[in-house]
Amino acid sequence: MSFLPYMVFAGLVVILAIGCGAIALMGVDASMLRGAGAGLTAGLCLMAFSWFTTLKGIKAGEKKNAIGHVLGGFMLRLVVLTAGFFLLAFTGWGNAAGFAVAFLMAVMTYLALQILVAARQMQKSELTAA
Repeated sequence: MSFLPYMVFAGLVVILAIGCGAIALMGVDASMLRGAGAGLTAGLCLMAFSWFTTLKGIKAGEKKNAIGHVLGGFMLRLVVLTAGFFLLAFTGWGNAAGFAVAFLMAVMTYLALQILVAARQMQKSELTAA
């Protein structure tokens, strides 16, 4: 029996608690909610896009292809985080810190799900190899 799903669930609870606590400490107002909403939306859209490309990379079966998807996804997340932060900071439409916290919460959630998928894929390959 694997404890990995329970550890990932505990990690998600911690991520949610830290993110919501950070937003609460910075103060919840309309600007913060707009920034956090924009960050969460960007994070979820990027999560959906990355999910399909990662599954495509896993099905290809090449290690080089999978590493390319991981590194490319990291760079794309970094660009979206930086662009969104500066866009909100200079336009004043929403709180840039709220954007960053919510976006990073979505990214960490996706990484936790990616760990589960990779672990299941390794278990499948171990069963077929045996």
